[in-house]
Amino acid sequence: MHICRHEEALFIHITPLRICAYFELFCRRSCEMDWLLVLCSLVHLFVCPFTKVEESFNLQAIHDILYHQTDIQEYDHLEFPGVVPRTFLGPLVVSVIAAPFVAVSRVLEFPKDVSLYLVRFALGALVLWPLLKLQKRIKGTLGKGTSDWFVLVTVSQFHFLFYLSRPLPNTMALPLVLFAYYYWLGQQHGKFIACSAAAILIFRGELAILLGLILLGELLTRRLSLSKTVFIAVPFGLLFLFLTVFVDSFFWQRLLWPEGEVLWYNVVLNKSGDWGTSPFLWYFYSAIPRAMGTSLALLPVGMFFERRVWPLVLPALFFVLAYSFLPHKELRFIIYVIPLLNIAAAAACSRLWENRTKGKWFALLALVAIGHLVANLVLTSFLLVVSRANYPGGEALFLLHKMEGREANVTVHIDVLAAQTGISRFGHLHNNWMYDKTENLKPGSPELRMFSHLIVEAKSKHGYNLRPYAETHEIVAHIEGFSHIRSSYNHFPPIRIKTKPCLFILKNKYLPKEPDFSFTLRKHPVESAEVLLPSATEFENRNHLDGEGLIIENSTGIPDLIENSKD
Repeated sequence: MHICRHEEALFIHITPLRICAYFELFCRRSCEMDWLLVLCSLVHLFVCPFTKVEESFNLQAIHDILYHQTDIQEYDHLEFPGVVPRTFLGPLVVSVIAAPFVAVSRVLEFPKDVSLYLVRFALGALVLWPLLKLQKRIKGTLGKGTSDWFVLVTVSQFHFLFYLSRPLPNTMALPLVLFAYYYWLGQQHGKFIACSAAAILIFRGELAILLGLILLGELLTRRLSLSKTVFIAVPFGLLFLFLTVFVDSFFWQRLLWPEGEVLWYNVVLNKSGDWGTSPFLWYFYSAIPRAMGTSLALLPVGMFFERRVWPLVLPALFFVLAYSFLPHKELRFIIYVIPLLNIAAAAACSRLWENRTKGKWFALLALVAIGHLVANLVLTSFLLVVSRANYPGGEALFLLHKMEGREANVTVHIDVLAAQTGISRFGHLHNNWMYDKTENLKPGSPELRMFSHLIVEAKSKHGYNLRPYAETHEIVAHIEGFSHIRSSYNHFPPIRIKTKPCLFILKNKYLPKEPDFSFTLRKHPVESAEVLLPSATEFENRNHLDGEGLIIENSTGIPDLIENSKD
């Protein structure tokens, strides 16, 4: 009995130290933490390459700039303008960066969808650049330990890296916000104000709250004078306002300030609630916990041990509080605060790690810091698998291209669900094919019988939407999408991701010899490609309760159905 107790004590004393030693060896061999950010963001990109409706405007704009250039009449936004206009300045910058690589891809005759990866990588690089500079600034202000843990915490979480390369309006503003943080921490107030002005006036007006709170803190602590603020802010504000009005008026073919119209729509008309509402504290009890994962538990610890993170955390939390007054809420609307909150969590991890050699209990606390990373990575891996099943439209078009050869005379109609869940112009691989997204066509109508193929939403092959095609079309394939999550006690892991049929590819058995597509020439206003759509997009809203279960909204904004099962 004495030996057993001795071995138990030895296990408690040695194992945490050994684990810490292995972890330290891993960090040393990793050398530069920068590559972890790059590698993990690439994993997110390649696992989920397709995009959704919220990303549609920017992605289609980048495509049109790259492929149609000055032929504005061929641009997608003139046919599908969305609810409110968005700026072209972000897509222009991304296009300039991606253009040489896309040109090489075209010369080498790679498939067109390779350009989608190149464009997303270019956007990801735009965000990673200031993020890595911010990491270096953290190293200079809070120490190398906090800087390294900041990278580890960030790569372990799902949301920030998942959104990092996605052409959302919020992501377009993110590089400027990260640069603003970098210059703020370095007390370079002129550049901070310039980046803030560009982010607010061009991309996201609500950033005036977050960056304004930071600016207010600098004014109250007298690190910056009001006169200097006005002297810098006014000319930069006028410059960026003129730039967005000049460029976007050209692309939209009318005089406008895109972000001004968005603010009018959201704030003055208060129309954001039309796209769904959430409780006032939703960001605090749902969005932030899902974005930070288990790192959230270390946030107050970091604030306790490192008082220097208070000026970073407080503006972020007050911004979220102020933004909570808008009824429509999505996690991506507050994605800018995650780096600031992660700095506090990283400070906690750094302190726990530095004290690891002071005794066995300190070593155990250091293991908590390591263990929380493992927990985050498990959650991230799970959510990445779930997210991959949420792009049936992209998968459907990819499958159709595999089934039909390049030389085939294919005309395909893409319904709303398919268009919103992964199909973009980058997926239009063959110039001789016709890809159509005309809306409001009645199932089985003469117009739809003009197409050789249809991508149609349906719950099963016997679904109501497919009945009008029973005699005229054959089902050649179906694509499954995410349905729900089921807990099963007899399997490992005990959680299973369930899918269900959601899109069907139909082939016309009686294709007209001279099909009439004159109906596709009219313009089609569509309420998509807009930031204000609910976080649960149309596809996800169509998940149904087939039995008793608990609906949980996960960190992709997807309503998940968790069912208990003994199967």
